[in-house]
Amino acid sequence: MRFEAISREEAIEKAVEELKLSKDGLTVKEISKPEKRIMGLKKIPGIYEILPKEKEERKKTDDVNGTVEVKNGQVLVTGPKGKGVEATLFIHEDQLIFNVNGEPVTGNRTLSAQDVIEVSFEHLPPEVHFQVELSESMLEAYVEIRRKSGKKYRLKDLEKTSRGALQIEFDPLPPEAIHPEEVFTALANCGVLPEFILEDAVKKACESKESGKILVARGKAPVESRRTDIDYCSEIFVKEITRGLEPVVMKGTKLAEKNGEAVEGIPGVDVKGAEIKVQKVKDEELKAAEGAFLDGNAVYAERDGRPYLKKGEIGVVPLLTVVGDLDKDTEDIDFDGDVVVKGNVQDHMVIRATGNISIIGSVYHSELYAEQNIEVQGKVIGGILRAGDENAVFQTLLPIVEKVILVIEAMFTGLQLTEGRTVQDIMDSISKGKEETEALFQEIEQIEEIFTPHQLQVVEEIEKKFAYVFKEIRLLHKEGFIELNTVYERLLSMVEMMKEELLDARLIKLYYAQNATLKSSGDVEITGDGSYQSSIVAGNEIRFTKFASVVKGGTLLAGRFIKAGIVGTPSEIQTFLKVLDREGDITGRFYKGTTLMRKDELKDYAAILK
Repeated sequence: MRFEAISREEAIEKAVEELKLSKDGLTVKEISKPEKRIMGLKKIPGIYEILPKEKEERKKTDDVNGTVEVKNGQVLVTGPKGKGVEATLFIHEDQLIFNVNGEPVTGNRTLSAQDVIEVSFEHLPPEVHFQVELSESMLEAYVEIRRKSGKKYRLKDLEKTSRGALQIEFDPLPPEAIHPEEVFTALANCGVLPEFILEDAVKKACESKESGKILVARGKAPVESRRTDIDYCSEIFVKEITRGLEPVVMKGTKLAEKNGEAVEGIPGVDVKGAEIKVQKVKDEELKAAEGAFLDGNAVYAERDGRPYLKKGEIGVVPLLTVVGDLDKDTEDIDFDGDVVVKGNVQDHMVIRATGNISIIGSVYHSELYAEQNIEVQGKVIGGILRAGDENAVFQTLLPIVEKVILVIEAMFTGLQLTEGRTVQDIMDSISKGKEETEALFQEIEQIEEIFTPHQLQVVEEIEKKFAYVFKEIRLLHKEGFIELNTVYERLLSMVEMMKEELLDARLIKLYYAQNATLKSSGDVEITGDGSYQSSIVAGNEIRFTKFASVVKGGTLLAGRFIKAGIVGTPSEIQTFLKVLDREGDITGRFYKGTTLMRKDELKDYAAILK
C-alpha cells in the first residue's frame, strides 16, 4: 500500500493506523522523496510503499520499477512490472539535444520502453585566427595566432537505474594547421618585403599548436648616432643658491672632459623598405669662458668660485664674501660674480652682481640687483630686489610673439598669386592678417605694466612698423613687402632670445616681505609668514610655501600662477592679485577686499567668513 507523507515517520504513522500493525511488522520503501518548491513555501509529499513483512517476498517478485541506462551512446529503457513505476531521466546539458517521440525535452522526463529517443549534439568546432602586426618603428613584423580547440560531445555511460541524469563528455578537436603561404600573403598585403621575412620563423609559427605572437620579419636596424661624450663636474648643475656661501670649486678643479667625438649613425631600413633616419649630430668642442681655461681635452677652473655652463661655454663665476653686516661703514657692491653677505644688509645699501646674491640675514631698505638669483634667509623690509635681465615679461610675451609669427607666415602664403587665386583673395588675406595682428598687440598692451621702458619702446616700434607695412602692402608698394620680411626676421630673433633666457629661470627666495618691491624674471618664493603691502612681480610663478602665510595688501602680478595661503584680512585690506596667462590660475583662501584677475577678466572666489 502506498502512502503520501511529508516525512518517512509520518508515512509509518499512517500505515500503522491503516493496517492495524505495529511498526516492527512493516517494511518501508521510498518511491519518491518529499520536495520543497517556490522558495520553500510549497511542500510536495513523498510517496512511500509500506507492506506487512509477510508479504514482502511476494511483492519483490511481482512489482519492479522501470529502468534507464546509457551504453555506448545509446539510451536504453525497460518498462516497469506489476505496480512498479516508469524510469525517470533528468536532462540538462547545453550542448545536448534530446528528443522523445520527435519532441525536444529538458528537465525531468518519465520514459517508457515504447518511447522513440533521439540524441544529437551541438559540437564546438575548432578555431584558428591570425593577424599581422607591425611594430611602431616599422622595424619588425609579427604574426599573432589565436588557436582554440573544439569539442566533439558524446553521452557518458550510465548504469541501469530507475532515476538517473544524463551527462556528456567530449573529445578535443585540434584546430586546423595554418599554411605558411597564408602568412606570406598576409605579410605581402601589409607591404612587408620578401627579403625581410624570416621564413623559418613563419613555418615554426604555423606548425606550433599554441597561441602566441611570433616575430616573422625584421628590417635592417639603424646604427644610432652618438653625441659628443663630455663629462661635466656635478657642481656645474648645482642650483641651490646657498651652495655659493663658499667657493663651489677651487682653482685647478677639472670642470669638464671630452671623452669622445660625435659619430654620425647609419640609417636603417624598415620592413616595408623605407629608410629609418638617424639623428644628425655635430661634434661639440669644449669651450672655456671667463674663469676657466682649456688644456687638451679638459677644462679647468682658473679661479675659485661657482662653475656654470651657458651656450656651450664653461666658466667660473668669482665669489665675493662679506663677513658680517653690510652697512654704511662699507661701500656699495658692484661685482662681476656671486655675492654672499654673512649678516644683514642695513639701510640704503646697493648690491649689483652678475651672478647670485645670497644674504644670510635680512635686508632693510636696500637695493639688490642680480642677473641670476637672489636668496634672503631672513626678512626684506622696504627696498628693491630684482633677479634676472629684466625679462619677467618673457613667460607671457613669448607665446604672443610666436602667434604673430604664425600670422605673418600665413600672410606670406596668402600673398602668392597661385592658380585660382585673384588679387581680391590676396587683399582679403592682408586684411585678415592685419586684424589678427592688431588683436595680438591688444593682448600685449594688457601686460605692458611689467615691461621695462626699453621693452615698451621696442614693442611700440614694432607696432608702428606693422602699421607702415599694412599701409604699403595695400597700395601694393614693394617697400611694404620688404619691411614685412624685415619685421619677421626680427621677431624670429626675439623668440630665440626669449627662449634662451627662459631656459635658465631666475628665482627670488625670501622668508618675509614688508613694503618691498620684488621683481623676478622667473619665480618668487616666500617661505615664511607672507607679505605686507609689497609689490611682487614674477615672470612665471609667485608661491607662498607656508600654508598659514598671509598676504596683507599690496599687488602680486605673475605670468602664470600665484599660489598663496591666506590673502587679505578680516578688515578687508585692499589686495590685488593678477596672472597674465589666460590659462594660468590663482589659488588660496581669500578675504573680502581681495581682487583676483586672470588676464583681463575678474575671477570669482568664495570669501572667508569673518
